[in-house]
Amino acid sequence: MIYSESFELAASAVSLFEALVDDRVLVTWLAEHARVDAHEGGAYAFWGRDVIWCNTEAESAGEILELRPPHTLVFRWRWKGHESRVSMRVSELERATRLFVEHAFETCDASSDGPGPDMAGCHWRIAVGNLASVLERGRAALRPDYTAVPTLDSSLQLEIEIHAPPAQVFRALLDPDRVRRWMQVELPEIDVASHRYSYGWHRGDPPAPVGPSRIVELVPDRLLVHDWQWTGEPTGQVRFELTPCLKGTRLRLVHTHSSDLSHVLGWSDALVGIRRIFVESGAV
Repeated sequence: MIYSESFELAASAVSLFEALVDDRVLVTWLAEHARVDAHEGGAYAFWGRDVIWCNTEAESAGEILELRPPHTLVFRWRWKGHESRVSMRVSELERATRLFVEHAFETCDASSDGPGPDMAGCHWRIAVGNLASVLERGRAALRPDYTAVPTLDSSLQLEIEIHAPPAQVFRALLDPDRVRRWMQVELPEIDVASHRYSYGWHRGDPPAPVGPSRIVELVPDRLLVHDWQWTGEPTGQVRFELTPCLKGTRLRLVHTHSSDLSHVLGWSDALVGIRRIFVESGAV
């Protein structure tokens, strides 16, 4: 089982590769802690509150399998007890540098609660989004805290700054094509007139709809609230709150009645994805 994706970043191949193997740089975008012995057979470990299921170095133990600066890094990563292999390949384009990430799982069981290609995709999109932000402006875009486990009595809260005005960010929350991109879904159903808002998700046997189904509250350019249904949880709500800030919009997400740690991962990926839309359009 494999996840793979390509990203384009505004940096030279040498600078980008250094960010992959220098543990002093890794802690600015990938993890709270990192240890890299930059040679084949050396350690490649990253852990802390912003890496899901990797609170300690022992939980993130990895080994460099291939190292060819400034183009190739391959390392082994045991993630929540599952053996996996991560390949990162850097290539220069005319006006940017491409980073290709492939994460292959050797012991992944699709029926388990462990990580797999979907969660790997969330993890690496968040990480590379933070790397792009560090290269652009010197700080990460969003560092989720997976040690702050949400409960049904509390709310999951995340925040990101987007260099675009609130009106444009608000449209990205309602435009099906953009929602498809930042939420990684195939057929979102969104119709403001009928209050319909769905990602088209189903879970269980027989499959039942999960996620949002309708818009609960909408204030143009300021607020979007939709309902939320998830297996084993009471009905909740997800709020997107937009506030103007010096460089654009501060987008805050509040998810009520959620106790699933994977929601922290998924929503962080979504917010970084919304920011990426405007980065790619040249707004940042």
